[in-house]
Amino acid sequence: MTVRTLVRVALLPLLAALLPASAAGQGIDVRGYGMIGSITFTASDSFESVVGNDSGRLLGGGVEVGLPLGGLFVGVGGSRYRADGSRVFVTSSRVFTLGIPTQVTVSPIDVTAGWRFRQLSRRIVPYVGGGWSSYRYEETADFAAPGENINERYSGYHLLGGVDLRITRWLGLGGEYVWTRIPDALGTDGASAFFNETDLGGSSLRVKLSIGR
Repeated sequence: MTVRTLVRVALLPLLAALLPASAAGQGIDVRGYGMIGSITFTASDSFESVVGNDSGRLLGGGVEVGLPLGGLFVGVGGSRYRADGSRVFVTSSRVFTLGIPTQVTVSPIDVTAGWRFRQLSRRIVPYVGGGWSSYRYEETADFAAPGENINERYSGYHLLGGVDLRITRWLGLGGEYVWTRIPDALGTDGASAFFNETDLGGSSLRVKLSIGR
């Protein structure tokens, strides 16, 4: 995910707030949100060997549209994880740290469909959902030869559950848990091959500040 894309995602809450009021009159609720969270990768040994930790911070945002069909909603969101580490060398029995600075960036895009249980409460609304995920994995190292850096995108799916708290009519605060599986993204070489870890997905906890109905 480029810096330009992140700026666009960050502006989604403002754009949602400026959408025509006629959408709400048609029974369609539109909200934008900013998000901060933490992700823990399924390929824990691979990430620990390269960046020293299998979890890290997520930043992002997105937009959700509530449809006039009970609690049905659809949404799209983007986020980014970035960590600094070191390139490693793998033998048949061990992983060695080479001390060459390396930056790992994971940029998820999630397209979600779900259901909000609005009949339970007007202010506190639980929800569940799931959908398609696309993760871009980038690994860049100092002094890397042509072709050694990695920049690939892989697809999978996610499931999520969360709760929204309506602070005002147009402002909300929520928390959610997301589990993602991105199969066959890792494991062809390097540390992930040594540890036999192929899934780029993981689990994340997120806090979302939303603007809109």
